[in-house]
Amino acid sequence: RGRESLSGGSVSMSRYWPEPSDVRRSNESAAAAGALASPPKGWPGCFSSNAALKAFMGKKALNGKRVRLTGTPSAEDASKASAVTIEPDDPFGNAERVQAALGWAIVKGFVVYECADQAEGTSFVAHLRWWNARESGVWVDFTPRPADAQQMVLLESAHAEAKTKKEASAATAEAAAARLALGGFLTQANGKPAPPDAKAPKRRRR
Repeated sequence: RGRESLSGGSVSMSRYWPEPSDVRRSNESAAAAGALASPPKGWPGCFSSNAALKAFMGKKALNGKRVRLTGTPSAEDASKASAVTIEPDDPFGNAERVQAALGWAIVKGFVVYECADQAEGTSFVAHLRWWNARESGVWVDFTPRPADAQQMVLLESAHAEAKTKKEASAATAEAAAARLALGGFLTQANGKPAPPDAKAPKRRRR
């Protein structure tokens, strides 16, 4: 049995759903929705020079462990994972499927963005995200990225552990639509987030 995913593919009913709680803000003035920039302007210097960013990524907020600026997978890595189902709205399931196929460890954390429509260096948001690490320790993020975010600051964090699978329902679809509206995911050609779909499961043809 399977069901239509947000991107149109067929996956199991129980899956990781995007939720508004996946987005964290550095302060009350940081708009959850709006123009996003990753890496933040002035990276990597701003990591140590910007007190607001440093505090947001530190122990009292995101509790970051390691941080790296990462690009999209290399052609070699993409080839290795070519048989893995990758969903544009599910970095959590993507990381688990890559681990199952390649044995690459899962790294749990956040993408750190600057709020580009706020005063420079004042407001940041973080989107919950999981990715993988090769045997060499190199981080590889297979979840597709928006065209204007091919480089992302990924922050490993102990606060990124709590994500559970849920059955498809009207509530999960509503939460997913609200989360997708906050940005950070690859969108359809018309520029709008892929619409959530919580229809009853369809039987796959054999």
